[in-house]
Amino acid sequence: MTESISIWTHEPPRLHLASWDGDGPPVLLVHGMGAHTRWWDDVGPALAAETRPVALDLRGHGDSDWRDDGTYTMESFVADIEEARHALGWERFALVGHSLGARVALEYAAAHPDRLSALAVIDFLVEGWQGGRGFDRAKSRSQPYYEDRETTVARFRLQPPGTALGSDALRRLGEESVKKTDEGWTWKFDWRCFGIGVGPVWPTLERVRARSLVVRGGESRLMDQTAAERVAAALPQGRAVSVPGAHHHVSLDAADALVQTLLPFLRT
Repeated sequence: MTESISIWTHEPPRLHLASWDGDGPPVLLVHGMGAHTRWWDDVGPALAAETRPVALDLRGHGDSDWRDDGTYTMESFVADIEEARHALGWERFALVGHSLGARVALEYAAAHPDRLSALAVIDFLVEGWQGGRGFDRAKSRSQPYYEDRETTVARFRLQPPGTALGSDALRRLGEESVKKTDEGWTWKFDWRCFGIGVGPVWPTLERVRARSLVVRGGESRLMDQTAAERVAAALPQGRAVSVPGAHHHVSLDAADALVQTLLPFLRT
């Protein structure tokens, strides 16, 4: 069963979390750029068999508030994790992040080494935004608006585009990813988030102390096996694993396999 929770940070913005019933050790799930808590819909309930999973909408994403001034930084996303931890009353917890969420999770682990029992990072760009990958084009655009819900949902696409998700499931995710505003229908995502600066990951890895797991989609074009193994080698007790058949969005493409990868790591 999914329970929707809203928490207030000490200062705005308000943050939204989704929680699944579970009596085990706490796990916080953090989505990627432009995504939201529903990316974990098939992962959270399965993790609840052994853990207490909660998913966070970073500021500017999902049902969390947008910044009025449009300013988003890696430091502010790290602060969102700490505010969520504080609101949930957790002293120590496991942290699982995908894509942008993986980079945020690594920064959090470096800044708060005593808070984490374990760290899992899933399919992310190790060299940052360099090389395009669509981010440079996206951040040069303004927030798109459309005249109605159906038009907006029909334009929903995963980025990067590769996926094993069926068309019906993809449409359902699209329906959960749009909202109506005074300007028209748009995504549950502040386009100005693309303006954050994300550089190479290597300096951050040197400051991480949590035992770590690096997960990539076996079909991912964003993180190859060499990059995953290099990251794992730089992390404490690091190990790299590949989920067969999954593209970049591993939690969507292969939720069961991802859960079977995460649970043994989280229980040790």
